Amino acid sequence: MHMELINNTFIPRKEIPRSRRAAGRKAFLQTFRNLFTSRNHFRRFMDTYRFNTIRWSASNLHEPSWGKRIGLFFRTKNPIAILRDDYRSNRSNLLNKWETSSLNRIQMELVRMGSMPIQNKDRHTFKALNSIEKKIKQLQEYEGCPDMSHEKQLLATYKYILSSPFDRKFGGLPPDEICGMLQQNGLSESNLPYQNYEGILQGRETVMYELATGKNGEKYLQPADQVKLNAGMSGISMDLISRFPAKEIPLPNLTESIQVSEKKEKLSIPKEPKKRVRKEKSKVKSVKIK
Repeated sequence: MHMELINNTFIPRKEIPRSRRAAGRKAFLQTFRNLFTSRNHFRRFMDTYRFNTIRWSASNLHEPSWGKRIGLFFRTKNPIAILRDDYRSNRSNLLNKWETSSLNRIQMELVRMGSMPIQNKDRHTFKALNSIEKKIKQLQEYEGCPDMSHEKQLLATYKYILSSPFDRKFGGLPPDEICGMLQQNGLSESNLPYQNYEGILQGRETVMYELATGKNGEKYLQPADQVKLNAGMSGISMDLISRFPAKEIPLPNLTESIQVSEKKEKLSIPKEPKKRVRKEKSKVKSVKIK
């Protein structure tokens, strides 16, 4: 029997629904079967009514009257409501199992595709990729669905890499390793689906592209640095070739710079102004003689 690990428990695969509709059908059958067991809804209704009566008696220290019993009877959740709640609970549990199982299968398939050398691809590879795409689409068709943007990006990238022609010397590279090389050269994960993998896998100098947003909010691909795959004795590596090489700034001659600086210092020394000395005339005071 095939088992699957969901929420730290092993569950038989036959108990996991294959789709949301299958989860609804299984929930209906499970709820219907409960009608003929000890967990049937009429028995649960009577147990709840009996508990409400005992609780009222304990609170008021006497037995309830017939009128009070009728009121407690109608205030107890009726069997139809219990049946509806059971169906919703069963359906929610089955949907949770289906969603978790689908996520696990998608991630396992993506890991397998990412670690497979590109030279080992065959017709079953693209069938598996289409199956992953179908499962991701199923997980996006209802409210409260999980965020699958990361899985979508990986799927689009792997599909592009595996469908691109390649040089034989690069046939042993898996898609995950190619993506890792691009990320080491400064490319973000969100820009992986927009690269020219045909040129990269053929060993040509290939421009990397980055998604940018214009003034009007329109998105476009902006060229960035160039990369190139090289196969050497030590293995395969990806070299970064900058599109905008740094300009060489010539260093000035030291003797000329010293002479220029000395001239500037001479010109910048201010001359001290000459002090003007005023000749003070001696004033003779007149003395009156009496």
